[in-house]
Amino acid sequence: MQLSLGKTNHRQVCTMYKLIYQNPNINRKVICDTLAIDRAMVTHIYNYLVEHGWVIEQESTLKRLPLVLNENKIYAAGVEIQPEYQVLVITNLRGKVLFEKRFTEVVRDIAGFLKNTISPAIESIGLTVSGLGVALPGIVVPSERKILRSVPFGADAEVQLPENIIINNEPVPLFLDNDVRCWGWGRVAFNKETEPFFVFLQHFIDSKDNPDLINRISGGSSYFANGKPCIGANSCGGELPGIFRIEEFRSLHIGEDEKETLKSNKENQEKFIKNYALIVSFLATVFDVKKVYLAGFENFDKASLIQKIEKYSSEYCLYPEFQKHEIVFENDDATKTAYGACGLVFEELIVKPCENESIDSRIFPKKA
Repeated sequence: MQLSLGKTNHRQVCTMYKLIYQNPNINRKVICDTLAIDRAMVTHIYNYLVEHGWVIEQESTLKRLPLVLNENKIYAAGVEIQPEYQVLVITNLRGKVLFEKRFTEVVRDIAGFLKNTISPAIESIGLTVSGLGVALPGIVVPSERKILRSVPFGADAEVQLPENIIINNEPVPLFLDNDVRCWGWGRVAFNKETEPFFVFLQHFIDSKDNPDLINRISGGSSYFANGKPCIGANSCGGELPGIFRIEEFRSLHIGEDEKETLKSNKENQEKFIKNYALIVSFLATVFDVKKVYLAGFENFDKASLIQKIEKYSSEYCLYPEFQKHEIVFENDDATKTAYGACGLVFEELIVKPCENESIDSRIFPKKA
């Protein structure tokens, strides 16, 4: 079937596919009403999407039948890169993990690691990915694929990543974001969460010489609303300082030497938890979210941590009788951030093009 993808039709195809992607139970009638186009055009575009394998054809012609995406039409790769470890994940459109692999390279050259390690690893799988999402700790500019600063990598100057990565001799678009925001992108892309939420992510990196000591603690937070993360003027919004250096709470700040003994020193652990609980309660209250995700706290007493966070949330909340938020502890899963980076790829390929007046879709050509 030929479909002339002129300016109008191209936008309608991209937008209709985006609606099906974002709303798993959407039907043709709702699409008609949302896009303000007649049923004949919706059916025309639907037939085009079916013929080209983007949507699964349905046996019935009922207009109220939910449309179903071909979840294996495109795949995404996501990689979390920390100085001490790295995780690669490949998923389909619905978030089914098709491949995962963990690396323990000492990474200093990020672009080189992508080229020399990640690209060959993806090639060996035999799946064609439509994009690579990269999750990194630090302050990054997603739109420019640029790392401004990263304490874990010792990057005190800008680092530029390429626009594409070569896989099987073909350029594959590269998308970059902060590791915490990538974690949140997984909730948006695969769980379809659009209600405001906060994610707090911690990395406790053990010492290679002594597993009872912690070599490095990396922490960050991100606020999501309407399916988008909040990014500040300097691309921050992921860094998490010790309680903002407020004088009243300076005694709670954990020094580097104290962080090392968090596993064994109950007093330092208590200080750390209280510090963290105050940060969570302040931010969750100020941004008025109903759900807060905490990840990376498997070494802590979950019940105690939730109790303390709820206590401080109530204590510092302006309207504690109704301004409440659910605390959700995510189980230990080393793939969650890389998994979210896959979600970032799908959001960039499917949703973002529809936000611009002139759609430049990487997956739908303007000429059929």
